[in-house]
Amino acid sequence: MDRLVGADEGARSADRAEEAGRADGLARDVTAVKIGDCLLGYKAVQRRMRGGRWNHFRGRMREIEKLIRHRHGEIVPEADDALIYVEVIASLAFLEFKEAFVDVVLGWAARWLPWAPKADIEEIIYERTKVRYSPLTADALGHALHLSYAERSALDIRTIGAFDVPKAKRANLQKAKRRRRDRSRKEKQRRAAGALSRADYLGNSLSTSRPWEAFGISRRTWERRGKPMPEPEIILDAAAVPLAA
Repeated sequence: MDRLVGADEGARSADRAEEAGRADGLARDVTAVKIGDCLLGYKAVQRRMRGGRWNHFRGRMREIEKLIRHRHGEIVPEADDALIYVEVIASLAFLEFKEAFVDVVLGWAARWLPWAPKADIEEIIYERTKVRYSPLTADALGHALHLSYAERSALDIRTIGAFDVPKAKRANLQKAKRRRRDRSRKEKQRRAAGALSRADYLGNSLSTSRPWEAFGISRRTWERRGKPMPEPEIILDAAAVPLAA
């Protein structure tokens, strides 16, 4: 929450911002609030630090919720395969929270599937405790959620695979996409530096204009004579009349 603090407190907060942020993964920036040359105080802004510890469960859960919003909206509608989302969340939560995963799954299901009977959710939870599960792979999640590569790309989902494009092929597609992006960036940099595009270069090249033909001589002779350039209308006339074999 943004707030205004006094000058002395703001100065002390600025000194403690980095140290305080390391404990909870947050950073606090302190900026001066002025009207003209008049200092009103300091504004403390809290933001999440980059490079903090990545939580794989929360990351995947957020992407599953993004997928649900894209497909169904804010609530998963009643359907025969609707509980697959609960099964996936239960599998992920069981590996993350161990015995405490029950409350996590019940709370998540109450939010996204409020119509689902609690007994059905508890049955899914019970099934997860009967078998020792290994971490689900990205492709296994993609198959369980029937996530296509097109849908995955459109939603920018990164921790879940796709059922129709295997991991190796996705890596190759990503490399090709990165090469196209790098090529486009370098092309823009060359244009900004004043370099001609290949089409413009070829359009203005001697091999295309062939000015020696306007004089009826060979290129080597034209070069020995100092590369004289004919008038533009002469070039057009020479281009219109084919040379004898």
